[in-house]
Amino acid sequence: MKIETRDFGIIDVEEENIITFKQPVFGFEDYTQFVLVTDSNMGNGICWLQSIEQKGICFIMLNPLEICPDYAPAVMQDVLFTLQAVPKDDLDCWVIAVIGDTFRESTVNLKSPIIINHKTNLGMQVILDQDYPIRQPIFDSKGGGVSC
Repeated sequence: MKIETRDFGIIDVEEENIITFKQPVFGFEDYTQFVLVTDSNMGNGICWLQSIEQKGICFIMLNPLEICPDYAPAVMQDVLFTLQAVPKDDLDCWVIAVIGDTFRESTVNLKSPIIINHKTNLGMQVILDQDYPIRQPIFDSKGGGVSC
């Protein structure tokens, strides 16, 4: 099927790649159907979570381990149940980026990652009990990567 995206124009999406959010992205409760869009020029550590229901709803997501190598979110049992994830290894974890006034001022939300089970194509955003920041800078003041 073809969908119109915010950043990539019209793209072709296989129906088996549609991710249904069992718990929607906070603030976007009306949208539950998304696809992951990648750009090979950007590498594996970045993707776009694009709504198939509304082209303007799209989130830039980063692999949290590229920002915080010791990031280890504790996924609660109810999340595993909701995402039908047994074993837990079936899950991918992404964090939503907020692009700042300048790219160097961009942050990610480590407190509320997006968890996706690609075997069931189910996803959800969770709020971790762990003490992770909501606005973790992606870059240090010199423009290099930040380690938390």
